[in-house]
Amino acid sequence: MAKDLRSYLAQIQGRILQVNKEVDVVNEVAELVSQAPGPIIFNNLKDYPGWQLCDLLVKTREFQAIALDTKPDQVVPHIAERIAKRDGSCRIVETGPVKEEIFLGEEASLFAIPIPKHSDVDAGRYIGSGMCITKDPETGIRNVACLRIEVKGDRHTAFMMVPRDTWRHFNKWEKLNKPMPMAVAIGCHPAYDIATNISLSYGVDELELASALLGESVDLVKCETIDMEVPAYSEIVIEGMVLPGVREEEGPFGEFTCFISGEGKNPVWDVTAITKRKDAIFRHMQATEFTEHQVLCGLPMEAVIYNRIKDVNGYIDLKDVHVPPWASQWMVVVQMTAHYEGQVRDVLMNVLSSPYLHPKIAVAVDTDVNIYDPADMMWAISTRVNPAKDVMIVPDARIHPMDISCPQISPPGESTWQRIGGKMIIDATMPSTFQSTARNRFRRCRPMGWGKVNLEDYLK
Repeated sequence: MAKDLRSYLAQIQGRILQVNKEVDVVNEVAELVSQAPGPIIFNNLKDYPGWQLCDLLVKTREFQAIALDTKPDQVVPHIAERIAKRDGSCRIVETGPVKEEIFLGEEASLFAIPIPKHSDVDAGRYIGSGMCITKDPETGIRNVACLRIEVKGDRHTAFMMVPRDTWRHFNKWEKLNKPMPMAVAIGCHPAYDIATNISLSYGVDELELASALLGESVDLVKCETIDMEVPAYSEIVIEGMVLPGVREEEGPFGEFTCFISGEGKNPVWDVTAITKRKDAIFRHMQATEFTEHQVLCGLPMEAVIYNRIKDVNGYIDLKDVHVPPWASQWMVVVQMTAHYEGQVRDVLMNVLSSPYLHPKIAVAVDTDVNIYDPADMMWAISTRVNPAKDVMIVPDARIHPMDISCPQISPPGESTWQRIGGKMIIDATMPSTFQSTARNRFRRCRPMGWGKVNLEDYLK
């Protein structure tokens, strides 16, 4: 049996928050998800009998480790190793569970799917968890991306792309004046969600990356109405065409930044078919607040940056990399031990010039700082940083187009959507081991008995 959403849910059974009371998909799901600490599933959806909706499947390191069959403190190195090897594969199979029910043409309706409204500013209901699969019309190279899709009718949507690989595909189709086939797969094993958000060089197939993360081949089935292959064990697949030369108002939408971003004239995608399991589970991915959206975008970024910086200057004594969800992906924290002068700055410059546009603040701390604790991070920045020498500002750098704190040069809806702004390096490490005397002055004082006794043991 292939690893799919259901096998993962079975694996964490007993640890999922079960909501059996009736819930309004449009008006209540978003806030209830935002209040949940971890995996949650809704079993009674108003107006959608028989449906279930789940979210927050890999919000924490603990559940990421379960999904990837590793230990929590090895999640980032594990992903980094798997994507460096890129030894995944896909195979075409005749059919799969996602073909249990098939709706073609006018029989297909997006409103038959329990798609929530994410925020109080949204223009409508949005698919935020779809794996959008497209192909390069010249080479057949496949790309998978997680894009926001506004439901504007039963079979009509508008959606937003940042200028990366999906845009590159669409630009080629548009120059040919042909509609671009796009399939959206919803509800796969969380490893697919992680792989979808990995940004490497053009031409890397995210479905093969999912295979590498899973340690098994990915089974694909042919679509019904378009030339595309999709994961056979998806819960839902929506097929359709992106129309050339057509733009419509899309948004506003409450993005992962907790602000409105990217609204304007964006491409449209018209639905031609929907295939699904008979008792499909809608895999939601709430975008606002500090839910899972930020984590799923940040986790692959952590692994890619880990691989990028571990060999800076030949070798870095690197322990971990973290993209804090509370920083909306704009910050990257590196946990390391510096052995040479200038080494930290070299590492952080590489962080800011990675394949990702997101990072604009790069911070380095020592291994005695808990990079998952905001209070510990602020302690390190407050006590180990001399702003006169430990902070560096880089002006006029390319910034992620959704970062509204920086000036917009050109608007969304076109491949030139861009922003320019500053980037910042913060060295919050102790002096390098080369300066042993100075480093020792920054040794952290701990309570007597630290790491040896546990208060809970004394309360039993």
